Amino acid sequence: MTKNQEVYTTILANDIGNDKMKIRETESPELGVIKIESAYRKLTMVPEIQELDLKKNVVNLLDNLVVNITSSSIERSGLYSIGKKATDTSKANLYNMDIETGKKHEEDFMLIGTLGFVAARTIQKEFELSGEVRESLTTSVYMSTAIPASQHNAISARALEERFTKPTHIVIVFLGEKQITINISFKKVKVMKEGVPALYAILEGDEEMFEEFNVENSSEWNGSDFADKKIMHADIGSGTTEYVFTNGVNPVSDRCTGERQGMGHAIAEAIKLMEKKREGLSINRQQFSKYIERPDEFPKDSEVAKNLLSDTRVEQADNIFKSITNKNKNIMSNETEVFAVYGGGSIEFKEEMYEKLKEYAKKENAKVLWIPKGNAVTMNADGLNNLNINLFYAEELKAI
Repeated sequence: MTKNQEVYTTILANDIGNDKMKIRETESPELGVIKIESAYRKLTMVPEIQELDLKKNVVNLLDNLVVNITSSSIERSGLYSIGKKATDTSKANLYNMDIETGKKHEEDFMLIGTLGFVAARTIQKEFELSGEVRESLTTSVYMSTAIPASQHNAISARALEERFTKPTHIVIVFLGEKQITINISFKKVKVMKEGVPALYAILEGDEEMFEEFNVENSSEWNGSDFADKKIMHADIGSGTTEYVFTNGVNPVSDRCTGERQGMGHAIAEAIKLMEKKREGLSINRQQFSKYIERPDEFPKDSEVAKNLLSDTRVEQADNIFKSITNKNKNIMSNETEVFAVYGGGSIEFKEEMYEKLKEYAKKENAKVLWIPKGNAVTMNADGLNNLNINLFYAEELKAI
């Protein structure tokens, strides 16, 4: 990149989860996975300016993201706060992704969250180059993403791709006392089934990913050893669990299904119980998660939340285990050689499910690859990123 770049270019591996977006900038591997809460708030006015220092505002932009979006691809153009900025205040006017009845390719957050991220990162790149930020910037985007297997087909994938690629999107970012206009154009977008990209994360996985697997199976496998296996993937997310069957490196489309199961449903039920317990309490999924994750900050609520969630997650874990065994029998015809389990929910449900699944797999002459905590949440983003590098955008990457 050079100073005063006319058009910025970014390549994104964008796993838009019901709880968090997990994003890799393929051209900037040093950034790792960037996580943004999957929520936005519709605003009627711009919040008061809290900081005038340009550098501080740029550095903290993703945590304080307020934008005005003009796009024909969302229901209402207008003023939004996104991610942490949206969830740090009250529940009023807060929009989460609909984990009960929503279809991901129709959700406005898919656009709002992504556009906000691209606009913020464009500003950060500009500042890194010159120490200043011009009032108007332009960026081109090449992106891969995924939607649930139960919702993915040629029509829904194309619909989402065109929501990104057909219009030019205009985003005004409120940066202290500055207003920066970003013109965003998506040149190409690939939409896959959730769970399928994770296979490519497994194939290129590091030693640590297979450490527990090798100890349990007295083996010395690495990623390449899974390249010829029949694998049933259980990608346990917040709102859905994707059950994907791969034969070697190829997904078997008619055997890929998804269920509305996951940690988000356990949290939703725990919230209902907590709101009954604490009259007048009104919280969302992200706020409940903060009670769990930050006990020092929320000592009064943390223990209550943990106890309630401990109860509700058992039911979800049982449902997921039953789905795995039923689908292996009825859809996979007991052909599975490896059960691969990952996603954010795999961390939470391991205590309830791991030993049971190992016992079941042993009876089926199969093995269990339970992806470790350090990789579990980012498997789709990592797999999308590998596909960006090696297949989707190899030529575009060379040009950056």
